[in-house]
Formats: sequence, structure tokens, C-alpha cells
Amino acid sequence: MSTTSQTAGRTRNKPARVSACAAFAGVVYASGSVMGGWLTVTYSAAILSLLIVCALVAMVSGHIGRRRAKKHGVEGRWLSLAAIVVGWLCILYAVVVNLLVMGLIAGLAVLFG
Repeated sequence: MSTTSQTAGRTRNKPARVSACAAFAGVVYASGSVMGGWLTVTYSAAILSLLIVCALVAMVSGHIGRRRAKKHGVEGRWLSLAAIVVGWLCILYAVVVNLLVMGLIAGLAVLFG
């Protein structure tokens, strides 16, 4: 094994890249641009669960990537931090949408019930 492949393996921060990809996937799911239509896509259980899973993966791997970047001195510290913040924002978005739709359903049930 050559020394360039050994040093290239040590300077990569794979958890930082995974956290960035998961955060991007969460933003795509949250925007509803997967299938179109805001309410039908955003509130479907599958999309909300995918959004939460992507956010959790972004947060966990972001913390791992930040620790690895600090400990080993590799790049990806700020990328991991951005993924952690986006992960929390995706969780917040999922909770707000869930509360809005449940409030809408409860309000309509009281109004017509």
C-alpha cells in the first residue's frame, strides 16, 4: 500500500459527508419536491418519517464528524456543524407541520362535529 493512499484514508472525514448528504435529503423531503404537492407529500406518514430519519442521521453523523475533525485534524468540522443545524431544523419543521395538520383536523371536527 502506498503512502498516498494511507494519508488519503486518514484525511477523509466520511461522517461529515454522510451528515451533509442526510441533511440535504431531509431538506428535499421537507420541501416536498420529491413528488410535488405541499400538504399531500409533507404530511404523509412516509415522508414525515423519512424526514425525521434523515434529520437523525444528519445529527448523529454530524456529531461524529465534528469529533473526528477535532481529534484527528481533518476537514469537515463546519460541514458537520451545518448538517447538525439543518437536522434540528428538519425536526422542528416536522413537528410544526404535524401540529398544524392535527390542529386543522381538530378544528374541523369541532366545527362540523
